Amino acid sequence: MRKGRWSSFINQKLQQSKLSTLMVTCFIAFNLLLVSVVVWLAYQSFSTVTFAEISKARLALLNESTRRGFDFITGVTGTAYALASNRELSSLLETADTGRLAQIHQRREVSRILEHTMVVSEGITSIELYTDAFNEVTVTMADRIFPVDTIAHDSWFATLEKADAAWVPLRENESGQSLVGYAQRIFDSRGGTVAYVLIRLSRADIVRRFADVPMVLDGKVLLVDTAGNVVMQMGRVDPAGEKERADRRNEASTVQEPGGAVNSSSSIIDSAWIQEHVQPGADGYEVVSGQPGGAQLVLYSRPAMLQWRLVQTIPVYTLLSPLRQAGWQILGIAVLGLLCSAVLAYLFVRQIIRPLRQLIKRMRQLEKGDFDTRVQLSFTEEYAHLAYGFNHMASQLTTLMEQVKDESRAKREAQTGLLEAQIKPHFLYNTLDMIHWRALDYEAKDISRMIVQLSKLLRIGLSGGRLFIRVRDELEHARCYVNIQSERLPFSIQYQEQIDPHMRGCYIPKIILQPFIENAVMHGHPEEGTPEEGTLRIQVYMREEVGPHEDIVIRITDNGRGLPEGWKLEETCGIGVRNVHQRIQLYCGKRYGVQLSDRESGGVEVTITLPRIETDEQLNLWLDGEK
Repeated sequence: MRKGRWSSFINQKLQQSKLSTLMVTCFIAFNLLLVSVVVWLAYQSFSTVTFAEISKARLALLNESTRRGFDFITGVTGTAYALASNRELSSLLETADTGRLAQIHQRREVSRILEHTMVVSEGITSIELYTDAFNEVTVTMADRIFPVDTIAHDSWFATLEKADAAWVPLRENESGQSLVGYAQRIFDSRGGTVAYVLIRLSRADIVRRFADVPMVLDGKVLLVDTAGNVVMQMGRVDPAGEKERADRRNEASTVQEPGGAVNSSSSIIDSAWIQEHVQPGADGYEVVSGQPGGAQLVLYSRPAMLQWRLVQTIPVYTLLSPLRQAGWQILGIAVLGLLCSAVLAYLFVRQIIRPLRQLIKRMRQLEKGDFDTRVQLSFTEEYAHLAYGFNHMASQLTTLMEQVKDESRAKREAQTGLLEAQIKPHFLYNTLDMIHWRALDYEAKDISRMIVQLSKLLRIGLSGGRLFIRVRDELEHARCYVNIQSERLPFSIQYQEQIDPHMRGCYIPKIILQPFIENAVMHGHPEEGTPEEGTLRIQVYMREEVGPHEDIVIRITDNGRGLPEGWKLEETCGIGVRNVHQRIQLYCGKRYGVQLSDRESGGVEVTITLPRIETDEQLNLWLDGEK
C-alpha cells in the first residue's frame, strides 16, 4: 500500500515537472553518479598501487636503516680482535713466573690498555677482561679486570667455550646500561686460553646508532632480537625541530620486562605477534587492523649480522595523508567540472526545449480556434517532423472543418428528402391495401393474394431503413417473392427451407436471398425435354459452422441449367449478385461473401458466409466497424 502511494506521488510530481527541469536533473544525477564512481574507483586503485609502492620503498629504506644501524658490529668485533691479537696484552697476562709486584704492575698495564681502547673506540659502554692471572693480587683501586668465575655460571659462557668469539646476551646491571656484549678468548703463546674480553653495549649506544636513520622519524620502531622478543621501542622523532630530535635520540619509550616482552598496552604488535607473523631471515610488510589509532602498516627488515631486526609500525592514516589531500583536490576539481557541466547542460537543454515550447504555444492557439496558426521548422530532424506534423494537422483540420460544413449542409438536405420520401411508401401501402379489398369485393382471391405478398415484400425490403434484419424476416421476404413468381410463371416452383431454429433470431444483411432466387427463376429453370421439365426446385439450407469464428453458412441450390461456361463473379455484369457480395464484404469484412459453383447433379449452388450476430449490441459493434 505504501509502495503504491509513493508510486502515485512520484508520478504526480513527474507530471507537474517541466521537461527542461527533468532533463537537467537527470543529467546532473547521471554525471554525479558517474563522477562519483570514477573518482572512487580511481582513488581506490591509485591508493592501492601507491600504498604498495610506498610500503615497498619504506621496506627498502628500513632494510638500509637496519644495515646502517648495525654497522657498529664491525667496529666492535674489530676492537675485540685487536685486543686478542695484542702481543703486549698477551705477554702481560702471562704471570706464572712473576712475583706479586710484577703482577701488580702487569695488571695496571692491562687496565691502561683497556682504558686506552675504550677511549679510542666509539659506541662502547665498557670493556671488561675476565682472567685468573691476577687472582693472587690484591686490588687497591677499581678496574675492569675480573676473575673467570664471575662469568663461568652465565648461560652464554658454555657457548663461548666452543668458539673463539660470540655475541652474547647480558643481564642489565643496576644502572640499566648493559644490553648485549661481544666476548672473545685471548690465547697465550702456547695456545691456551689466558683471558676473556667482553665488550658491553648499552641501550643508549644502540639507540644512538639509529638516531640519525631517517626511518625512525615517523611511526614506532621496535628492536627485535633473534628469538623475536622486543628488546626496546624507540619513540618518534619530529623532523620539524632539530632540538627535539636531539633530545629524543637516547630516549627509550618502554622498559624491558622479564621474558623479553615490552610494555605496549596500546599496541597489538608485541613479541607474540612478531614470532607468529615475521618469517625468519626474510623481510616484508603487513597491514594490521584493530589498532586504537586505526590500521597500522607493520614493516620488518631482514636480520642483520646479529640476527636482530627492526620492526616499524606506521599509521595508515598518516602514511596516506598526502594521497587523501590529492584525492580531495581531485574531488574538488570534479565537483567544479560537474557544476560547469550543469550550467552548460541547462543552456543546451533550454535551446533544445525552445522549439517544443513554441509548439505548445501554437497548440494552445489551435485549441482556441485559430486554425491558421503554423510552426516554423526547427534545425533538428525530430522537431522538424513535429513541426511538419503540426502544420499538416492544422491544414487537415481546416479542410475537415470545411468538409463538416458541407456534410452538415448535405445532411440537412438529405433529411429533408427523406421526410419527403417517407410519404411515398405510406401512399403505396395504402394504395395496395385498397386494391386488396377491392379484389375481395369482386371475389378475385388470386389477385388479393398477390397484393398481400407484394405488400409484405415491400415492407420487409424497406424495413424502416435498417441494413440488417433477422433471419426469419429475410426468409419471409424470400417466400413472398417465390409466391408472387409462382402465380405469374407457367411452371411450378418447389421451395424448401432447412433452417436451424436457433438461428432464426440472428441478424443478417437484408435482401441477400431474393437476388439468387430470382436468378434461379429467371435463368435456371429446367430446359424442355428434361425429366424435370416444368418443375423448378429451390432449396435453402442455413446452419452454423463450427471453427475459430462463429459463422453462418447459407446454401441455395436449384435444379436449373447451371452457370454459363467461363462465368466468374468478378467479371459478371449482373447487378444483383455482385451487389449482395459487395454489401456483405462492406458490412462484415473481406473474409465473408458469396461463392457460386455448378452442382454435379445439375444446377447451381450458392454459398453465403456471414458472421453470427445475435444481439443488438453485437450488431452495433459490426456497424461501427469495431469488429
